[in-house]
Amino acid sequence: MTTVQSGSRTTVNVNGTAVEMYSGGSGPPLVFLHGAGGSNGWQPYHEDLSSDYTVYVPSQPGFNGTEAPNWVKTINDVAHFNHMFIDALGLQDIVLMGSSMGGWVSAEMAAMDDHNIAALILVDAAGIKPRDGEIAEIFMVSADTRLQQRFYDPGQVENYEHYARELSPEEQLVVHSNAITASQLCWKPYLYHPSLPHTLARVDTPTLIVWGREDAIIPVECGHLFQQAIQGSQLRIIDNCGHSPAVEKRSEFVAAVTTFLASL
Repeated sequence: MTTVQSGSRTTVNVNGTAVEMYSGGSGPPLVFLHGAGGSNGWQPYHEDLSSDYTVYVPSQPGFNGTEAPNWVKTINDVAHFNHMFIDALGLQDIVLMGSSMGGWVSAEMAAMDDHNIAALILVDAAGIKPRDGEIAEIFMVSADTRLQQRFYDPGQVENYEHYARELSPEEQLVVHSNAITASQLCWKPYLYHPSLPHTLARVDTPTLIVWGREDAIIPVECGHLFQQAIQGSQLRIIDNCGHSPAVEKRSEFVAAVTTFLASL
């Protein structure tokens, strides 16, 4: 199948809300939902996956200039909105992949209605409270601290200087706006939903859970809790890796995802 060199940026009308979206590739649909930091646009791992899938990367409501409808107040609301987004595109039998907060949204979507989800992939997902460890504070710390939390070994991160650079005033404004939206959605309770481990019991979609073993934001314990909550799910732990395996261990991450999907 054809691989595009970069995803194209468009907007999609979802019940009157203009949603920013990057997309590219060909094949069955794969929808990727970003984390609390917002969308970083079309990424190298999206490019990798687009050789076999048509990859859709929407900005979530309230992030990166996509307005939030006035009824979107919770992660559950965001999950409903994303079902509407999928309907607006007319997608069928999607692969739904979410990272961090986006993993939480994806899990809630599957618990609501998974009939149109052919496969679910949760990447270092928020949404379940750890029993022994704790979820790190990400909203009240400096940008440098968040960067240290995100990656286990910066030397493994391709183009790390891009993440560590000083942001322009325009970029700082987007980061600040995204942080406000994320804190409003995720603050109380902090980055989890008490009901989620129970509602996930109804999910029978093939599910892969991917986690960086050294995740300093959401402990790997939560990966095991997701596996326990979703019957028949697979857990793939990537060693020497932090909160963003798709970036820090890109080749291992893509191999884990493509191997899983090829087995279905």
